[in-house]
Amino acid sequence: MYSAIKVNGKKLYEYARMGKEVEVKPRIINIYNIYLEEFDRKNNEITFIVECSKGTYIRTLCEDIAKKLNTIGCMKELERLQVGRFNIENSIKIGELKEYKDNQEFIQEHFIEFEEVLKDKPSYILTDKETIQFLNGIKLKKNIQDGICRVYSIDNEFIGTAEVEDGFLKRDIVML
Repeated sequence: MYSAIKVNGKKLYEYARMGKEVEVKPRIINIYNIYLEEFDRKNNEITFIVECSKGTYIRTLCEDIAKKLNTIGCMKELERLQVGRFNIENSIKIGELKEYKDNQEFIQEHFIEFEEVLKDKPSYILTDKETIQFLNGIKLKKNIQDGICRVYSIDNEFIGTAEVEDGFLKRDIVML
């Protein structure tokens, strides 16, 4: 009830703040691996690492594990170690960013171009006419797979991203 999942156009946490409870449809998620890192009997705490699909709620997983162990439990802390191909080992702290924000070498070494972030997403090249329509927010009918994609002009210039839903390409983020 405290997530940002939307039901009838409102986020669940908004319903929770109003004291209302709504039915949430179950989602299919995948737990690829769970690694037990530590079992602290003295403090009744376990530490584990989970490899899972998007849409997995770790708080709920903690509750489910506690139920299976015939006890109660909650999540004390959460650290996201990886999202897709981005790993915490390659990240920088906010303090470092503040300290080196004017250092071009640091910026070049640690920042990824937006286009590079999306390199695993499909890309589509638009005609000149489609590019104008796209930039003006007109949805373009395309026979392409739903999801996020990269969009390029006919000159192979990166325009930005689009969301494809039900065969329509809708402007998302424009980089021009």
